[in-house]
Amino acid sequence: MKDKLDTVLSKLVSYIEGVEDEREMLLRLIIGLAVFLVFTAFRKQISKAIVLFCNKTVARKSVKAQNSLRESLTNPLSFFILTLGIYISSEVIAPTGEVRSQILVLLKLGVIISIAWFAISFINSDFSFILSGDDSNTKKTAVNFISNFAKIIIGTVAALLVLEQFGISATKIFAALGIGGVAVAFACKDAVENLLSGFIIIFSKPFEVDDSISIDGEIGTVEEIKIRTTRLRMVDGSEKVYPNTTIANAAVVNFSKMEKRSFNETLWINYKHSGDEVEKFCSDLKKLLLGYDEVIKDDVRVNFVDYGTHALEINIFFYVTTVNYSDYQSLKSRINSDIKSFADSTDIELAFSSQTVYFGDKLTVEK
Repeated sequence: MKDKLDTVLSKLVSYIEGVEDEREMLLRLIIGLAVFLVFTAFRKQISKAIVLFCNKTVARKSVKAQNSLRESLTNPLSFFILTLGIYISSEVIAPTGEVRSQILVLLKLGVIISIAWFAISFINSDFSFILSGDDSNTKKTAVNFISNFAKIIIGTVAALLVLEQFGISATKIFAALGIGGVAVAFACKDAVENLLSGFIIIFSKPFEVDDSISIDGEIGTVEEIKIRTTRLRMVDGSEKVYPNTTIANAAVVNFSKMEKRSFNETLWINYKHSGDEVEKFCSDLKKLLLGYDEVIKDDVRVNFVDYGTHALEINIFFYVTTVNYSDYQSLKSRINSDIKSFADSTDIELAFSSQTVYFGDKLTVEK
């Protein structure tokens, strides 16, 4: 066993520069292994201590910021400490020579990966600690979009830096693409258009997260604005994803920007009712509508507007303060039900379209 160990040590002495004999090699191996084991065993404790220090110095005023920093920094920092332990132990074992150069590359890779890991994890964490005030929806929309864009930039830069450590520069990569780069550009045309459209949506602010909007006649609530797409939750509960280019080129109706909604309905009542009955019905119906808290009292109209082909036409028009689409539909249903009950209680007969068809000398009426 001792002979085998001496043989291994002799080969290591001949391979590693800066080591004079087998005894020194053995001592370096023991110390290097001990250093590595210490870093491996205590990396989590060390990372937690550093995170605690950062929380007390950088984010001491916000509990949410502390949680975000802890969740995003702990694992990348633990990985970096492990990489650092490998580097320091290798420095003890091989202070000079080719091995040291290779370990140095490993350390650089560890630094790049750790920083990119932390940055992306921090972007993915809870940003609610920077969202405050009346414009929180605006900030939320901008933060979501910019964070998605930032993750792509961070990933791209990290990949280029990793390739740089292996002797592949970004210039060589772009030069190698050559004509193929033109094909890639054409293939990415839609992605670039969606990206630019996303910036237009963010900074022109036709809508924000949580707004209720209509696109091409379809109504939904904005849940997320990403780099390429915008996700809506439709009124039937389904999810629909629109390319940003489609939204940028479409006519968008933002119901959440409305201060009020109009209620415009037409009733038809039977010709058998007298003028006085019609006038009293319109007057009493207006009083009924004025009793709703949601109805704006300044402009409530209930008017006998026309003699229809089959009935007297009554137009009802007013505004309500309820702008949310689903709430407005509920309110509209309640008001219509109350109007029907009111008409029934006053013996006003609502009319419907009818048609008279003559067959020879017989009269048939279809309703």
